[in-house]
Amino acid sequence: MAGLMQGKVALVSGSTRGIGRSIAEHLAAEGAKVAVTGRTVEKGEKVVARIREAGGEAEFLALDVTDEQSVREVIERTVERFGVLTTLVNNAAPTDVVAGTIKSVAETSTEEWNRILVGTLTGNVFWASKYAWPHLAASEGASIVNISSGQAIAGFKGFGAYGAAKGAIDALTRTLAVEGGPDGIRANSVLVGRVVALRGDAGHHTGGGRLTRIGNPMDIAYAVAYLASDHAAFVTGSRLTSDGGFSINGDAVTSAEAAAG
Repeated sequence: MAGLMQGKVALVSGSTRGIGRSIAEHLAAEGAKVAVTGRTVEKGEKVVARIREAGGEAEFLALDVTDEQSVREVIERTVERFGVLTTLVNNAAPTDVVAGTIKSVAETSTEEWNRILVGTLTGNVFWASKYAWPHLAASEGASIVNISSGQAIAGFKGFGAYGAAKGAIDALTRTLAVEGGPDGIRANSVLVGRVVALRGDAGHHTGGGRLTRIGNPMDIAYAVAYLASDHAAFVTGSRLTSDGGFSINGDAVTSAEAAAG
């Protein structure tokens, strides 16, 4: 299983389906040992089984990113299981909450706002990075890859809390990169555009023009693997945009399409 991630140990949050699942499976295919995490044991075990069947090494660990103790324990258990932690991919987000809370800022309750920010920013990135930090600092070639969104750079009606969380992720990524320099920890983010991840399909993309197809979860997995690998050893504090040019094509931007990102 030699590849870009040979010798790495990666924890991928929210990796039981969709983009997270594709990231976990691809990092494993590239040689990483992977901690698959999420709220649903059955789905997580299926991802682990797929990785093992392909010759990779993985373990499922139940994770609730809205629970600080859960985040801390999963990181510790990952290190206990694999010996080290070199790679942290912060992908989780409460998509079910976001989908059920499409309303203006004026209509959004404080509880709804907090639920989205905790699940997307506080637990998924802040707590995870905080508790993973000493383990990353002790390893070689350590990196954090945060999953951002087109919502971070454009405003869309009904997605105030989610957009704020994703924008904050990009800002926090830059801070992590600056603070991580002395400890040898790189931090980057991937801006995700329109991606169809229904059923958690993890196949390769099917080609097509840059601006004429919807993204596939593997488009994001490839970007993450690059940033997490030693090929990106001199890359930190960056935001890699993987959206087929969507964010630079003014004619393509609509609220309905953007919601998929």
